[in-house]
Amino acid sequence: MESVSKMADPESPGQSNTTRREFLKTSLATSVAATTVGMAAMGESAAATPESIAEHPSIITVSSAEPSAPLRKSWKNAIAVDVPLMLLREDLQSYLAILQREIGYRYCRTFGFLQDEMAIAARRKDGSLAFRWAQVDKALDALQRLRLRPFISLFPMPVALASGTKTVFDLKLNVTPPRDYAEWGQLVGAFARHCVDRYGLDEIAQWYFEAWNEPNGPDFWAGSQKDYWKLYDVSAKALKAVSPRLRVGGPVSAQASWIAELIAHCSTEGAPLDFISTHSYPQDEWMLYPGLRGSPHKPGQYVPDVVRAVRQTVRQSAMPGLEIHWTEWDSMVPLPDGRIDWVDNPSLDEMSAAATVCDLATAVDGDCDTFCWLLASDVIGLGGTLQSEFSGSYGLLTLNGIPKATFNAFRFLNRLRGGRLELKHEPLAAGCGLVATAGDGSLQVLLWYRDLSVYGVGTQQPWTGTLELPWAESAKPVLVQERIAAGAGSCYETWQSLGSPQNLSPIEHHLLEVHAAPEAQVFYPDAGNGQVTHDFRLLPGEVVYLELRAQGEAALPTTPLRQELAEWYAARREKSK
Repeated sequence: MESVSKMADPESPGQSNTTRREFLKTSLATSVAATTVGMAAMGESAAATPESIAEHPSIITVSSAEPSAPLRKSWKNAIAVDVPLMLLREDLQSYLAILQREIGYRYCRTFGFLQDEMAIAARRKDGSLAFRWAQVDKALDALQRLRLRPFISLFPMPVALASGTKTVFDLKLNVTPPRDYAEWGQLVGAFARHCVDRYGLDEIAQWYFEAWNEPNGPDFWAGSQKDYWKLYDVSAKALKAVSPRLRVGGPVSAQASWIAELIAHCSTEGAPLDFISTHSYPQDEWMLYPGLRGSPHKPGQYVPDVVRAVRQTVRQSAMPGLEIHWTEWDSMVPLPDGRIDWVDNPSLDEMSAAATVCDLATAVDGDCDTFCWLLASDVIGLGGTLQSEFSGSYGLLTLNGIPKATFNAFRFLNRLRGGRLELKHEPLAAGCGLVATAGDGSLQVLLWYRDLSVYGVGTQQPWTGTLELPWAESAKPVLVQERIAAGAGSCYETWQSLGSPQNLSPIEHHLLEVHAAPEAQVFYPDAGNGQVTHDFRLLPGEVVYLELRAQGEAALPTTPLRQELAEWYAARREKSK
């Protein structure tokens, strides 16, 4: 996690459909416009010419050839919660259960397992260390019940071991090096042995242990890089002493820093290193290139470029086979006025975040092993309890468990199954993207139109076009379409139209739940010449999911069943005589 100091009608052409988004046409006009104001004075190397991007219909043909390899879905490998203490809350457990039911993550990355509220480390009267695992067990047991394996950040420094008093966040997490590195190794080893005793080595060998969190930033590490190398070495040695099968990695850095340096250090010193972990956010680009001046990245491409660069760094290093795990990312960009805000940023809540999720998650699909979204829900502990349904925070679900647009984006991504299909089309306008897959007797297409106004690309016009989909079945085709739009799959804009209430009335809560569901339509297209065509239209920030499959067999008539029941009752009456 980064430092705290730092509506036109979107229906397809020629198709008439009245939806609940009509409710928002007037009330959202101001709020939606406010969220799409572009930033001024962007760097020439990064920003496109600020002029209107003309509406030009796209003709997109999905190949009928055999699908290639399926998507890796590295985004599905892990989801994050901020501190494991929150895992003891019933509401967070229920929200994780929703994510598991709808998406099905493999790991849960936890930030701060060693915080003092977990009551792990204490001193006896003689000064020796004593360890307690009751709270740890509750958190780990909760993940086990949810079928989530831990991705553990060995952070922060328990006060009993700390060399100083510097802290971060409201929870006052201590970020100083250990007073005695041997005692740190003792803690890490005892923690690992306890986990092995409780859950078994075969299970723990599938977990991941990160050494610290963002040590390249002064907010999270009060020591030097040399001090971090020592902390890493001691952590790795302690884990491997429990079992060589345990996996340890780092540098768990912000902005993809210290990666080549850690590999070089471990290679030279012989320290164990099983994986690389690091973090990246779209907003980092503004941190590195204020106002985007001098940025070498095309609009919206900072994160994919950095992910690919790290992959190349690892592959060309002395340890080319290392796994690469991005254990923090999100869709956050600066506020419309250009201010960088890591705490209260509506770009995480808005409809447009869904298209950013689709764009980035597919762009890095083959370049990493994990692409872990921060966070599962707005139930967080680092900055205190949030005060309203939407607070510009990181979760896929709101404080009361209402799905955000980002949640629906991941649901759509999760439906892409089977092999990837080849697409043929002219170059698409900036922000437009799609992917097609085929499997389980259906063809799936995901389209998104990323809002790039914050990058100064000019006015983005609606994206219209026609999809040409292969159809070789004898049965009639059925096409189901779902859309994430303001008031349909994104209820943040509805909340704004209600006046951004502090507390929701029962009917307002119900309204947000209804508007959190994507718009759904069904079409019965013709299938002439082995092809199905479908017109589409997206506004900037919208996402559309399409699924094409054969119409199922008609339901069995109920008459035979009624007749069978009548005969059965008659037989029972006759027998009773």
